[in-house]
Amino acid sequence: MSVPVLTFFNSRSGIGTTSVVYHVAWMLAELDCPVLVADLDPQANLTAAFLDEKTLEDIWGSPPDSMPRTIYDCVKPLIEGGDVATPERRSVDPGLDLLPGSLSAFEHSLHSAWPRCPESDSLYRPLRIVTAFWQVMQRSAVQCGARVVLVDVGPSLGAVNRSALIATDFVVIPLAADLYSRQSLRNLGSTLRRWRKDWRQRLKNWNEWNNDSHRSAPALPKGDMNPVGYLIQRQGIRLTRPIEADDRWTRQIRPHDLWPVENVKNF
Repeated sequence: MSVPVLTFFNSRSGIGTTSVVYHVAWMLAELDCPVLVADLDPQANLTAAFLDEKTLEDIWGSPPDSMPRTIYDCVKPLIEGGDVATPERRSVDPGLDLLPGSLSAFEHSLHSAWPRCPESDSLYRPLRIVTAFWQVMQRSAVQCGARVVLVDVGPSLGAVNRSALIATDFVVIPLAADLYSRQSLRNLGSTLRRWRKDWRQRLKNWNEWNNDSHRSAPALPKGDMNPVGYLIQRQGIRLTRPIEADDRWTRQIRPHDLWPVENVKNF
């Protein structure tokens, strides 16, 4: 049984997603709920928030052939013909562990692997590539005894975030109380639905192939992406925009902006 993965995601930048993940992680740890935090944002701001400068220099300045220091270091062997490496977690505090981020070089491999997985035995490798994040997070969560994995991703609808969401059981959508958030939410909802549908079809094809060949299928993420709800940032006066404007846009945001009405029972 896999450890549940909760991802905080919005395709819009500047709304404090990283800060939310940071504080939720500390809160869970203080509530005696062991948590693993994975930084899948190529900017790695969450990693910088948890670790001091000396530690960051040790992680990001290490030679290429050293022990894996970041999530990218763990999945890099897949690109070179190997398998996922054992990650080096950073213990931030008792009950709080971090998988440091630095992922920009993995985007191309994920983009090219997605349309090729899985259709035949020779294409098992693309499936391993697109699920690499899930493999690393699950292995690390078991090692540190985490009860939940929190994931921070960047504001993108690209290949890195698609693979991150495939690895996700639950999604939280941070929002700002404005028109831009409502408009981006609708685009985000259609994208998540498409990713989930595409991944389920790939799982179906893969499982059917394994049944026909009488092989045991490897453990793979379900990619449920169940929406937990919105997290709207605290209201405040910004220039000429009064608090009333924030409240007006907050009231106009509805669950079906993200997910169809028949699927909003998780909100």
